Amino acid sequence: MKWSKTELINQGNQELTINEAVTFDPESLASDRLRDLKNVTVTGSGVYDPSRQRFEADLKVTGDMVVPCAVSLEDVIVPFETSSHEVFSFLPCEEAEVHVLKKDVLELYPVVFQLILAEVPLKVVKSGISYPKGEGWEVIREEDYNRQKKQEIDPRLAKLKEFKFDD
Repeated sequence: MKWSKTELINQGNQELTINEAVTFDPESLASDRLRDLKNVTVTGSGVYDPSRQRFEADLKVTGDMVVPCAVSLEDVIVPFETSSHEVFSFLPCEEAEVHVLKKDVLELYPVVFQLILAEVPLKVVKSGISYPKGEGWEVIREEDYNRQKKQEIDPRLAKLKEFKFDD
């Protein structure tokens, strides 16, 4: 997923097809929210416009990310899929959505990595997990807490429960 400007010019106006499996070194991830990436595939196509010196690509990135469980910190595999239209320019450009290339080389790897980082969930809880508990305390789900709260009687009104109505 790396092309020189010369290679793109030689390609002409022909569409460049992208279909590659990408691997990421776990050390390069450097994020406490993302532990590993597996089965990452980048597909799509791109066209180089020599008059504007721009390469436009439609990318689809799929794979599995390994993220920590918010409760137990165990690994959880989360599948992801994202699509993006990316524009690369070999000339200086003021447009925010255009990637300006500093050298005469176009490399998709950093852009693909940024697309994946945007898909990392803020919090994941492993299904079927047993929540930790100790003497006098336990971690419960928010739904369980709300259910308990509804069933609880306000202590100020507890005496009314003893009140009997005469029919």
